[in-house]
Amino acid sequence: MKAFRQVAVLAAAAVIALACGGSGGGTSGGGSSSSCSKTYKVGLVTDVGKLSDKSFNYDSWQGVLNAQKDSSLCVQARAIESSTQEDYPKNIAQFVDQKYDMVVTVGFKLGDATIAAAKANPTVKFAMVDYADFTDKPPPTNLVGLVFQEDQPGFLAGALAGLQTKSNTIAYVAGLESVPAVVKYVKGYTNGAKMTNPNVKVLGIYQPESGPKDFNDPDWGLQQANTFFGQGADIIFGVGGNTGNGALLAAKQKSKTCIGVDVDQFVSYPDVASCLMTSAEKHLDIAVKQSITNMVKNSWQSGTLTFDAKNNGVGIAPYHDYDSKVSTDVKAKVSDIATKLKDGSLATGVSTP
Repeated sequence: MKAFRQVAVLAAAAVIALACGGSGGGTSGGGSSSSCSKTYKVGLVTDVGKLSDKSFNYDSWQGVLNAQKDSSLCVQARAIESSTQEDYPKNIAQFVDQKYDMVVTVGFKLGDATIAAAKANPTVKFAMVDYADFTDKPPPTNLVGLVFQEDQPGFLAGALAGLQTKSNTIAYVAGLESVPAVVKYVKGYTNGAKMTNPNVKVLGIYQPESGPKDFNDPDWGLQQANTFFGQGADIIFGVGGNTGNGALLAAKQKSKTCIGVDVDQFVSYPDVASCLMTSAEKHLDIAVKQSITNMVKNSWQSGTLTFDAKNNGVGIAPYHDYDSKVSTDVKAKVSDIATKLKDGSLATGVSTP
């Protein structure tokens, strides 16, 4: 499992002034070592969530900073925050115009702008975090999508839930069923729970398509979670951005147990720390650093780069305040499952594209 990230890292970075929306500023890391024969300039463009989101943007930026701290890579880093979706193309263009070697963009909303920039600038490397929906087959040789095998952390979270439930009923409140990552999390969660507890009942619902409220309807998520609690569920998995966060909040209010998603939500959503047993994680920082390393070491891989249990690209977060509530025996069982997912001796039973 991934070690707890220290929020102090972000605080230190934030001392440097931020500038948003293509205004020409950004957050810069330190310079590279003077012993470097070449300094590789790497820029990161955030989604509108900003670096302070303690989620996708924050974790991706940590990956860039970790590459910069690695003296063998000779990387100089800078981030530009986006205020609106209209900022994406011009923020990417800032790095291109300033002759950056590589641009990292965070999230599927930047996909179109990143692909367009990659086609127009074949000498610049581009990495898209959590997105690889390429229309072109094959995609541009200077472009890579960093994707994750979400069924595996979902499976681990479900296995834990199956072992921890007292009512033999658990649940999930998920985002759109049309998003493959969401479905993989849910199916992994369900299969993991049923492996460790064949008697478990798994309740769940996907959010209906709702336009502006897609992944952003915490009130709906809270209502659905409360319905499941009324049906006997004692553990809930929130798998849908702010919609899923509503389910976590319901668990806190009802003194039930909750499981977060994507990042360690003990850090990103401290309001629900009291109910949070763990989070099913994508290790975005590891993925981003790997893509930068590939660029520097001349081992660039275009197309899709997949992160899973074998390369430590996914996992579950520490138990934090729940540590004393999870027995040594349960911890050992979950750790054994994680090991088997890593060495390939156990499969989640979820088909992935």
